[in-house]
Amino acid sequence: MATAQTIFGRLLREPLVHFTILAGLLFGLLSEPNASDPGTDATRIVISGAEVERMATAWEQRWQRRPSKDELAGLVREAVREQVLYREALSLGLDRDDVVIRRHLRQKYEFVTQDLAYDTDPDEATLRAYYDAQPDRYVQSAQVSFRHILFSTDRRGAAAEADAAQALSDLQTATNPDAADLLGDATSLPSGFDGISADEVEAVFGPDFAAALLGLEPGRWSGPIPSGYGLHLVWLSEKRAGGPMAFDTVRQRVRDDWVYEQRAAANDAIYLKLLDRYDVVVEPIPSAGQDKGDGS
Repeated sequence: MATAQTIFGRLLREPLVHFTILAGLLFGLLSEPNASDPGTDATRIVISGAEVERMATAWEQRWQRRPSKDELAGLVREAVREQVLYREALSLGLDRDDVVIRRHLRQKYEFVTQDLAYDTDPDEATLRAYYDAQPDRYVQSAQVSFRHILFSTDRRGAAAEADAAQALSDLQTATNPDAADLLGDATSLPSGFDGISADEVEAVFGPDFAAALLGLEPGRWSGPIPSGYGLHLVWLSEKRAGGPMAFDTVRQRVRDDWVYEQRAAANDAIYLKLLDRYDVVVEPIPSAGQDKGDGS
């Protein structure tokens, strides 16, 4: 008896067993009511009362009112039309060797099974170990607040560098960034950024600009710093160093990452077991001569 219980317990822990049982239940729950099997009665189409009510409810959710008698009849006619054309398409084999249909069915299969492969809730020790094992994953980049003045190389050409240098010289006695409001060229960029991360700075201005900005001394005009827009004079008002984020701050993110990886691994394991059912043959690409024939 103990042996049988042990074997049964092992079976219940097998992901493929979970998948098979739950997938069967989902199939029964998700199948449309009274969906006819073309193979059993290809000429009989049944639109059940429950299906009509489902269509009416969907209409009401979209339009915020119940459909009229004529509108509901139109929904039923469309459902019948869909069934007729669907069955005729199947009878012609239009579902076979169709990349779009194949991918759609794959996506539906993965959607149904993605939550079945792994449903364990990790404990605190597991999450902390996962967090500690990836210190570079849960870090916050440095944050900066700054103002900038653009000297466009597109507008000024070679004179942009000299103009920026002259403006910087004029601003050396400035005690706040407002002294430069009338300098530089108009731009669609904001004139200032508050509490923006170094990653965001890099995305807007480029990696070289971001690196130079982080090296500036706050509280003075500096530059010029080049970017894809031109040359910038910059007043760095605040710089906060980045670093690791505390576990309690990112706990939910850690849990989501851990669950995603476990689920992906379990799904891969299921796929490999399913793959064992098939004999996969990948034929070689025909050579140019074979493809065109020998010309005889």
